[in-house]
Order: sequence, then C-alpha cells, then structure tokens
Amino acid sequence: MMSPRQAQFRAVYRAQIAPAYHGLIHVALIYLIGGAALWYAACQIHDATLAQWLVVPAVVVLANLFEWLLHAQVMHRPRRGLMGIYNRHTLAHHQFFTQDAPYHDTTRDYRIVFFPPYALIAFLVMAAILGSILATLWSANAGWFVVCAAACMYMNYEFFHWCCHVQDDRILRRVPFVNTIRRHHIAHHNTAIMMHRNMNLTYPFADWLFGTSDLNRGLLGHLFNGYGTRFIRGDMPKPRSGDRPTPVMAGE
Repeated sequence: MMSPRQAQFRAVYRAQIAPAYHGLIHVALIYLIGGAALWYAACQIHDATLAQWLVVPAVVVLANLFEWLLHAQVMHRPRRGLMGIYNRHTLAHHQFFTQDAPYHDTTRDYRIVFFPPYALIAFLVMAAILGSILATLWSANAGWFVVCAAACMYMNYEFFHWCCHVQDDRILRRVPFVNTIRRHHIAHHNTAIMMHRNMNLTYPFADWLFGTSDLNRGLLGHLFNGYGTRFIRGDMPKPRSGDRPTPVMAGE
C-alpha cells in the first residue's frame, strides 16, 4: 500500500539518521527520565488529602487539552520560532507515515515515532513551574501531584503513539483506549483530514469537546470506540479497504 513517493522519503530519511542512533536507547532515555521524575515527585508527597489527589485528574484533562492545542496549532501550523516542530511533524512524520502505510519497520524508525528526550525535559520544566505556583498558592503536595501526573501523561502519550504505528495489533486491538486511539490516529494520517481532524494522541477528549473528531458520538463513545467505523461523520473521506485496522469491536 506504500506509494513510491513515501518509500523514497523513508529511504532518504533513514539515510540521514546517525549511525550511532539506537531506537531502544532513545525509548529507554524517555522512560528513565520520566520514571525518575515520577518517582522523585511521588516521594515528596506525604499525608495527601482528597482535595490534593484531585489535582491528578485535573492535570490529566489539562494535559489532554494542551496535547490537542500543540498538535492543532503548532505541529500542523507554521509558527514563527516553532518551525522545527512543524517541519518534523507535518513535513516529516506525515510523509513517513500515511494512512495507507502507517507502520514502522525497525527500531531505527523510532527516530520519527518518539519525540527527542529533551522534549520531555521541557514538558517537565513547564509542569514544575505550574507545580511551584500551585505549591505557593495552596500546598506542596498539590504541586508535586502536578509533576507526577504530567510525567505519567507524557509517557502515556509516547506509549500510545508507538501503539499507533506498530504493525502487529493482535493484542492492541483488544485493549480499551489503545484500540480507540490507534484507529483515531491512523485516520489522522489521511492527508485529507490531517490538518483539522483527530488531533488527540492519548484520549480523544479534546477532539470530542472541540468537534474536531472524525466521529459523531458522545464522550463515552469516543473513548471506547475501538476500531469501529460505524459512527464516522458523513462528511469524512470514506476509508478504503486496507486503510485501517480490521474492525473487531461491537457496534460495527
């Protein structure tokens, strides 16, 4: 299903990857940094109240909205001073992976699947700033919960993105949330809708909230849609056979 143009782009991109690059080390760095930040922040929390624990779902929602905003307004829009992000995502990632051929071949392709580790560090710095403000205004526990939740959401993002681009889905097709975002994101790689549909990469909450999903369903339907295509909006380009994973979820 891969076009000659996409095959050529992949070949050129892979030739530019440094010989010393190792995909598994790339992933290990991300999860070592994220795991260390989570562990350290969690160790600072003592005798947390229910109100302080509620910071976690609040950060999850905020992170989901931030993910949508970054994807829709920076990764798919050329912004002065942020062109590196746009080039890497729209001009590289979306040529390397298309709806027709959305899967990576080897761990060296992780170079285009995962963000560089410094992106996680930048995200943790932003979370730490927000946490410091909350700690000053309210409590230290609340501030550390911000860092914990942010680290988890970032690692969640990277894992789900990998799940979207891995070839073998014998297990993934049966995992709630993962199967939903896999269909959701592969559809996003359709060039006809990629600039304005399916911007979430963890849970399609913001896409449902802002009406940018390719589905016409309620919130729960969005979260647990799986591979189903029954509720794809009528104005969406119809997927061709082979463009999407085999539907297996109830409601097809």
